[in-house]
Amino acid sequence: MSTSANDSENVLFSSVHRSSLVMQLLQLTIDRPVIDYIVHCVSETVDQALGRSDLPSSSNAAFTSFVSTVLVRSAETIAAVLTSLSYISRARSNIYIPSIEWALERVFLGALIVASKYTSDSTMKNVHWAACTGIFSTRDICRIEREFLAVLDWELAVSEGDLLAHHAGLISATSNSNSRAARNHTRSHLKVPSSKTAPQPKPPQ
Repeated sequence: MSTSANDSENVLFSSVHRSSLVMQLLQLTIDRPVIDYIVHCVSETVDQALGRSDLPSSSNAAFTSFVSTVLVRSAETIAAVLTSLSYISRARSNIYIPSIEWALERVFLGALIVASKYTSDSTMKNVHWAACTGIFSTRDICRIEREFLAVLDWELAVSEGDLLAHHAGLISATSNSNSRAARNHTRSHLKVPSSKTAPQPKPPQ
């Protein structure tokens, strides 16, 4: 099981804990805007590896659901998610993807599993990761992890710069979502004037 967010932060972010920008990232919750940002980053990495300009929207919709399911079931910390985003960016120049089949899921899982084990001394076993996916077997998970470690060349350390490379994108995504929610909340509380007109007096007979 994953440790608390504070434990993960102490392991990974002890050297940068005074950075207000890093602390701002650590205060994010893993909600839909963050999930959409993860999907965007993984899709860009896979697109580049395959030489594609974009992926079909239906693939992204299914993948978004997969990412959400895995993150909910694994109860991962924001520290692990931030680390996985750094790994995904780092892998972009080295990763080789021979086929689109399950490519998005494999890149996401490889990054998240390695990040989880790097940021926490007490993380899930691969058999539990397999259960979280509902798709891959334990053998698949072991292979995905090994392949992603090879892509990273076992260079797992993450710098403040690696984290802050995602600051603008994440803060923008969450800020836009909060702004939309605030506007919807305001509209829902506005009183709409009645369209009915007051009755007109009858003309004198």
